Parts: sequence; C-alpha cells; structure tokens
Amino acid sequence: MTPRQTAHPNPVIIDTDPGVDDAIALLMALACPQLDVIGITTTAGNVPLARATRNTLAILQHLARTAIPVFRGAARPVRGRYAYARHVHSASGLTRRLPEPSITPSSSNAVPFLANALTARPGAITLIALGPLTNLARLLRRHPAAIRAARNIIVMGGAVAAPGNATPHAEFNFYSDPTAARQVIESGIPLTLVDLAACRQVHVSRADLAQVTTRSIAGKLAAELLSNWFAQDASRERFNLYDPLALAAAIEPAVLQTRQTTIAVDDADTTDDASRWGKCQVTADGCGPISVAGPDGVDSIRVHELMSTLLDWNRP
Repeated sequence: MTPRQTAHPNPVIIDTDPGVDDAIALLMALACPQLDVIGITTTAGNVPLARATRNTLAILQHLARTAIPVFRGAARPVRGRYAYARHVHSASGLTRRLPEPSITPSSSNAVPFLANALTARPGAITLIALGPLTNLARLLRRHPAAIRAARNIIVMGGAVAAPGNATPHAEFNFYSDPTAARQVIESGIPLTLVDLAACRQVHVSRADLAQVTTRSIAGKLAAELLSNWFAQDASRERFNLYDPLALAAAIEPAVLQTRQTTIAVDDADTTDDASRWGKCQVTADGCGPISVAGPDGVDSIRVHELMSTLLDWNRP
C-alpha cells in the first residue's frame, strides 16, 4: 500500500535543524504526494542556525525543489546556548557533503512567516516541529492566535516514558531549549508528541541498509547519509528514525496510537538542577491537550513501508 495521490495535498510547514534524521524526514516529505510543503523554517539545534539553513537549502537544490521558501529562525534558545549534536550528526550536520546551494533563504524571519501563513489559512496547515521548539515558543509569545490556527501540530521531542538521550532525564530537542519546550507543551494547545519511547520502536539497522537499492535521487541521498553515519563509528548497529516517525505521523496519523495527557517540562524556572532541564512529567493521564504514543502504540511495519515507498527503497 502506497500513499494515495490526492487532488488537494495537505499543506505543511516543517520546522527543522538538519541533522541526518531531519534530512531523511525532509526527503520523505518532499516525495509524498499527500503533502504540500509550503515552507520550511530553520532553527539551531543539531547544528548552528547558519548550517541548518545551508543544509536545508542544499537538500532542496539537490532535489530540484528550489521554489519552496526557507525562513531562518532561532540562532539561540530562550535562555543560554544550544549544545549542538556534532558528535551524532557530524560537524556539518549531514554525513554527505552537498554542493554549496545557489538559492538563498527568504529575507523574512521564521516567526512572521509562520504567523502570516497560519492566520491566512486557519485550520488548514499542519506544523511539523523536528528540532528545538524555540521558533514555536516565539510564535506563541508574539502571535498566540496564529499557532492556535494550525490544523495540527506534530512535535518530535521529549522523553515521557523512556530515558533521555541528552541526559538520563531529557531528550535532545527539549534539553536544547527546555524553556521553549515548557512554554509550548504547557500552553494548552493540542498537539501530537512523538517522544523517545515511540521513536525507539522504528529503526534502520546496518545490515538492513546494506541491502537497500534505489534509483531515486531522494532515496540515494537518504541511503548515503545513513551509510556514512554508520561508517563514522563501527559500533553503531542501528539508526533510530526519530524525525521520520514524526513525518510519517503527519502523512498517516494511524501509524500512532495515542493517549491524551497533560505534561509539565522542567527548566530553570522549575528546578536549579540543570541535569533535569527538559524532563517531562505526566501530571494527568487520560486527559489533556497532548496526544502521546507509547512504545506499544507504533505501527513500525507501516512506517517502514511508507519510508521505503517514498524513498523508492528496495530490499531483496
């Protein structure tokens, strides 16, 4: 079963900090007939803002999708500085060098773009946040009605029912800007949270990747990014599909079975213990604005089918 062709694809805006898994999610989105990517906003996180923006533009140019506008967002979190994840994604964020893009980002900033786009089409646009939530927190603070006008908000972040990957308590995106995460998650705005417990159910192994063949430009780039990621460290045996799972949920919400919760996020306003910043605590289970998928709520088979179809990945 493949993503169905639709006469009116769903408009989406992707907020991202590429990053290998962000790049794969972007490649999937750009190949999906059900999605109309009307804009991409960038944030620092995995890499500095300039590099995240450059990587986004380079991917668009590589796929000849240069008409999609890119808007620069946050270079710093609400407080402090981003930690970056060069040790995971490489210094450039991508494990394959793409040519310097000839296209440039918009002169407008991410927040005005988000505000204008969402208010112009209330209830129509899905916002997919793959990096730290700094841009969304700024949008919430400056244009609260705009973010509430989104059709849906899908956030990859948090460690609700699993250990963290940045600290024992916190997932990387929430740890990178815990105050932004707290402001968005505790705002009362309905959203779908794709946390680490769910993300760890879907992965690509080194052995599986070695069998992949493809003739598509997007599929080849995704395979090269992952192949190079494995080559950087001989001990790596699997790549968790964090951001691709969030993207899959935007295409087919049924890949996640969620429960409603209310969640609090720790930051410098709630604790002096910096090791706990970004920690998620469920304050009400069974009710609340946050839809969370647990580890048993992920249709990993369907996610792999979607990914393989969109990237034209074939396995023997």
